[in-house]
Amino acid sequence: MEIVDIYNNKRRKTNRGQINQGDYGLSVHTWIMNKNNEILIQKRDANKKHFPNLWSQTGGGVIENEDTIMAAIRECKEELGINIDEEKMELVMTIKREDNFLDIYLVKQEFKIEDMILQKGEVADVKWVKLDEFEEMMKRGEVAKSVMFYWELFRKCIENRFRE
Repeated sequence: MEIVDIYNNKRRKTNRGQINQGDYGLSVHTWIMNKNNEILIQKRDANKKHFPNLWSQTGGGVIENEDTIMAAIRECKEELGINIDEEKMELVMTIKREDNFLDIYLVKQEFKIEDMILQKGEVADVKWVKLDEFEEMMKRGEVAKSVMFYWELFRKCIENRFRE
């Protein structure tokens, strides 16, 4: 188990260690969008405990002495071998879940699939998809349920940014 910073239900840091009942950690999801308004999705490895072989976004837990920006950059580097430009990151929403606060970032940045180095045991494949195509994948059961939980709210947030 990794050591994490522990937070109370108001997102105030209280301690370090492992999450126990009533404690909160931090998690991050990073959605990458290109100039064609396509999102980069990744297929979870077949051996993952949660949602194997399903499509999702890049993300993970925040470790000790990290904030969610640092974690998002680290996770993208670990899982995809890409370097996220912090200046291109935008926090689009935060969700308080049962045992963590989830920060969701949108990154508008260009990457080539062929330049990515996928983390073995984590990521089986990656591809760019249009938002409507991603929703069709959800209907077919190809997307992790954790994504579907907040998809509508997230889509509205990013669509508002298209108009800006």
